[in-house]
Amino acid sequence: MLARIRALIRRAAGQPQPVLTIRDLSIDTAARKVLWKGEEVPVTAREYTLIEYLALHQGEVVSRTTLYEHLFDEDDSTLSNLLDVHVSNLRKKLAPELITTRRGHGYSIE
Repeated sequence: MLARIRALIRRAAGQPQPVLTIRDLSIDTAARKVLWKGEEVPVTAREYTLIEYLALHQGEVVSRTTLYEHLFDEDDSTLSNLLDVHVSNLRKKLAPELITTRRGHGYSIE
């Protein structure tokens, strides 16, 4: 069922290929692998979901609310910094400039 949902998301975003490529970043959506400059980068399930969602919406600013709804099931105010932690971890693993913060709006990948 999750694979079907991911396929629907890819089609809705106009990206039918199983590999998303943005500069030195490649995301294999079929194998759920993240590659930076050709090297596989180990990421957690939530980090993968976050980077895939941002890549599918490349060039768009994705609001924090949208990302919370996509990443977490709970609607709890204690989750307030979890998104920041996942973004920070991805920046450390990939490149600090890859994910751009738009203050007051959200995050984007250009």
